[in-house]
Amino acid sequence: MFSRVGKFPRALLLSVLFHLFILGLIILDLTFFDQPRKLQSSPPAKTIKDTGSEQKQLDAEQRKKNQLAAKRKKEQEKKKKALAAKKRAEQKKNKDAEKKRKAEQARKAEQKRKKQAAEKKKQEAAKLKAAEKNKAEQKRKAEQASKAEEKRKLEQAAKIEAQRKVDEKRKAEEARKAEEKRVAEEARRKQEKLERKQAEQRRLAEEEQRRKEADLKAKLLAEENQRRLSRLRQDYILAIKQRVERKWLKPPGSGKMPVCEVHVIQGPGGIVLDVALGACPGSTAAYRKSIENAVLKADPLPEPGDSALFERELKFLFNPTE
Repeated sequence: MFSRVGKFPRALLLSVLFHLFILGLIILDLTFFDQPRKLQSSPPAKTIKDTGSEQKQLDAEQRKKNQLAAKRKKEQEKKKKALAAKKRAEQKKNKDAEKKRKAEQARKAEQKRKKQAAEKKKQEAAKLKAAEKNKAEQKRKAEQASKAEEKRKLEQAAKIEAQRKVDEKRKAEEARKAEEKRVAEEARRKQEKLERKQAEQRRLAEEEQRRKEADLKAKLLAEENQRRLSRLRQDYILAIKQRVERKWLKPPGSGKMPVCEVHVIQGPGGIVLDVALGACPGSTAAYRKSIENAVLKADPLPEPGDSALFERELKFLFNPTE
């Protein structure tokens, strides 16, 4: 439907404009009747008379508008029928033209087919004649080629035999040289293998010697470090012991003063966190208390000469007779 309408854009435009015009008249008419008329104050009898006159005028205008709308509708229907008749005529004309064009195409296609068939028949006859001629020429050439091939084979066989003898001699010489080269290469590889083996043995011996020297050096250093740490630890324990003994006050009425084992828990910087006595045979409570007080007074305890010697828990023998 839309494709048919698109063939007549002018008629479509006129139809749209006409409908828009009718719609505008209807809207204008409704607007006219919707607006209330302003009534003038007048005596009652005169108002009734004027109202009847205006109603007659409005009825006359409405009839006039209805007549105009009917006339326009009739004209529109007439135009539509005219357009439809014109469209049918154009369609018939186009259909006849299309039919004529197709008939002309069919006639030309038939002429072309007949011409192509005649040309094909002519070409096939020419091909057949050329094929027969070519066949005879090929037979003649084949005979010549057979004779030439036989002669070539004889010459080729003679060349091959001569070349075979040359190749045999060359291969024998190459084999002799290759054997000499192989023997020399094998001797060279053996010598290189021997030299690599000797070099590897020297390298391993040198590495073993260096390893032994390094182990000995490390062992000596470890022993020296151990002796140093041992001396420092002895000095460290002695310093703590001496500091505690300097802070010790002999309790009154003490008799024999036995050797006591002292356990100290210290924090960083030698801060005394706790002190307790271990084995202390034959000691009195006052004697043990004096040792604990001496340890607490010695706070902070001396620090070791090496931080690796610091121990949170220390043990030493308290012997005031030394």
